[in-house]
Amino acid sequence: MRRFLNTIKATPMLLALVFIALFFFPSAIIAPAESVSNAIVTAIGLDKKQDEYEVTLLTFLSYPNQSYTEKYEIFTTTGGTLSEALTKAGLQLGKAVSLFHTHTAVVSESLLNEDIAPALNYLVRVASLPQSCILIGTNVDTKLFMEFVKELDAEADLNLEELTFFNSNYVYWNDTSINSFLQGYYSPTETSLISYMPLMNSTDDGIPIDKPLNTDNSTQQSGEQSSNMQSESSKSQSSGESGAGQSGEQEGQKLELINDGNEIIIKRGVRVLNIDREILRGLNWFNSRTTGALLVLKDVNDENFNNAQLAYKVNQKQVRQRFDYENGVPVCTTSIRLFVNLTEVDGSKEDLRQKNEASYISDTVKEKIEETVKKQISNSINLFVQNKTDVLEIYEQFFRAHRSETKKLLKQIGSPDEFLSHVVFKVVVSVFPN
Repeated sequence: MRRFLNTIKATPMLLALVFIALFFFPSAIIAPAESVSNAIVTAIGLDKKQDEYEVTLLTFLSYPNQSYTEKYEIFTTTGGTLSEALTKAGLQLGKAVSLFHTHTAVVSESLLNEDIAPALNYLVRVASLPQSCILIGTNVDTKLFMEFVKELDAEADLNLEELTFFNSNYVYWNDTSINSFLQGYYSPTETSLISYMPLMNSTDDGIPIDKPLNTDNSTQQSGEQSSNMQSESSKSQSSGESGAGQSGEQEGQKLELINDGNEIIIKRGVRVLNIDREILRGLNWFNSRTTGALLVLKDVNDENFNNAQLAYKVNQKQVRQRFDYENGVPVCTTSIRLFVNLTEVDGSKEDLRQKNEASYISDTVKEKIEETVKKQISNSINLFVQNKTDVLEIYEQFFRAHRSETKKLLKQIGSPDEFLSHVVFKVVVSVFPN
């Protein structure tokens, strides 16, 4: 005992730990589980029906028994305000609605056509929705979307968080969290990007579930669709509009989740247009964090190949940007160094006998890669300039690098919205074998 007391005296921190354990340990043992008094919401959907908000909650429920089963249920409530809708949800559940563990927020077509920032502001600042929560737009009511997601998780053990994580980390690096949206919303250009995952009738290009869902007329999209969206989606949508209202209520329809990496440009909280993966490829070249891109070159004719199709993988990318003014004109110079290797050859039997090792790259191939990258970048920039959507934050980059000259130009053009159209983009692409 004396030895223990001497040890305590020598290490007072140990005494503090013992005191904390004696004070908190008994209450921790008898405290009820968080799921007893709180409804743990893993995903939340936001709709706007006339003048009311419709909130759909995908909620985790636990039932303590021998197997400790887990269950997910969907609850939908409406209210003149979000606070009223969430209060009704708490009464319906008999538990407090907890958004601390919510990893996905889904916004419907109806809410994308008006300013969604006030709703997200409330959820983040008052209802404690994590700013790291992924924000997704869809073409249907979020109640139907949540039912699909619930069945997808049950059948294939896939959830939205995993899909968006894979897209942003291995395909197109774009942060589509609520935090990123709010940063873009409050920036001078007021522009943000969010993920877009529509539900379509069977197209064989999406992620299906076996269970038919009652669609009613919720698969009908409102508003105009961007010309950049894929034609398959438009065809599926037109067929959904004709059949959803009649057969959907009686038999239900089999839907598929389209995860093509498409995204939505949001300006001042309202959707401007949808952009597809081709535009995102061009946007992706400005970001050094994205590697693994695949470049497919058609009709390659050089000393070793004749009308062959070659596929190159980008294993490493170095991007450097410089923002300068030349005679009062803003110039953005981007230098891109690509380290690639040959992964696939589609050609004649003779082609396959030639040099097709991973490090193979001829001057003709280099020129073709440089031309492909510059064309993808040009297509993306032209779309952004046309729609006055500075998703690259070019204005802010120039403002930080050359504040006085940028302010001077801003007085002449009148608004940051017009700044992108005055920028000259210079792109230098260098290709090396890896």
